[in-house]
Amino acid sequence: MTADAAPSQTFAHSGKFFNVLGLALKNAGLTIITLTMYRFWARTAMRRRLWSRTFVMGDPLEYTGSASELFRGFLISLPCFFLPAIFVFYIAPYAIEPVYAGWLTFGFYVLSVPLVAAARYWMRRYQLSRTRWRGIKLGLAGSAWGFATASWGWWVLQLLSLGWYTPAARINRARQMWENTRFGDQPFQFEVEHGESPQKGMWWAFAFGWVTFAIALVCAPIAAAFVQRYLVTTELFDSSPEAYSIAYGLIGLGVLLIWGLAWLICWAPYNAAAMNRIASLITIDGARFKLKARTISLFIFTLFGWLIVILSLGLLAPVAGFLQVRYILNRLELVDTPRFAEIGQSVLRDSDSGESLGDAFDLDMGVGVI
Repeated sequence: MTADAAPSQTFAHSGKFFNVLGLALKNAGLTIITLTMYRFWARTAMRRRLWSRTFVMGDPLEYTGSASELFRGFLISLPCFFLPAIFVFYIAPYAIEPVYAGWLTFGFYVLSVPLVAAARYWMRRYQLSRTRWRGIKLGLAGSAWGFATASWGWWVLQLLSLGWYTPAARINRARQMWENTRFGDQPFQFEVEHGESPQKGMWWAFAFGWVTFAIALVCAPIAAAFVQRYLVTTELFDSSPEAYSIAYGLIGLGVLLIWGLAWLICWAPYNAAAMNRIASLITIDGARFKLKARTISLFIFTLFGWLIVILSLGLLAPVAGFLQVRYILNRLELVDTPRFAEIGQSVLRDSDSGESLGDAFDLDMGVGVI
């Protein structure tokens, strides 16, 4: 039976925007009052609500994580990331020579690359271990540090290739993550059909994003320079230093806004193509996933999410995460049906230390993406 003729099992997310917004506003208020300490309970409440409204073949997911587990993860990340970061960015510039402080900051950024990768792995492991569907839990095997080491190598290749290795790096990360993912005792596979490129459908979209965003990077400052020259020569405003400072500040802000909007527009085709391709390569017991992300709709949802994050100063980031989760799940299908009756419980050891460094980097906007 071909993939097109096989029965399709749909995913669905029944969460409502204003319902999630209400919970996010409550969580934001309590987080401010408690000086951010409520965020562990806020994340747990948000995830339980979103998980319970995620349906696979008519049955909802269940989130079994707790705030105390997330708090333990924070206690681990405190000496591993927060305290060193405070020293590097706030103490070292005043306590040691500027040259050494600069090198220390550079080294911290380089070290952050594998730390972010390891944090993403630990976060995914914890979230999957606290997810149930029909009583069976998910899990993530493998080594976080192995994933981090490989990710660091791919990051170096991305730098050396001026970004052109990015599609291959994205597929490599997805492969390593999904091949270690388990549903009960059943592993997921990441399979490429014989003779196909793993990055099929991604290269032209990436080239479009790379070229058009490079043009935007160059054109925006040039346009700003023309605007600045026009304002100076026509004397449309008071020529006092304060007026010039305000005008130049607004021009600089305009350039940043243009770059941000251009980033979303230029890379939307690539992001949609990458999401669709990665989903198509994931299988479980012969059943294959299929995602129908579209460039325009993905751009609109992403832009709306970023506006929520920026205008709320990050306090309503979980609402943006919810939009991302709902967008993906409502466009995701499972082609054919795995033999769920033959799947047993997972034998993987549960993660008992929360998300560890994942809390430091806030990689999932406090929501979680399965």
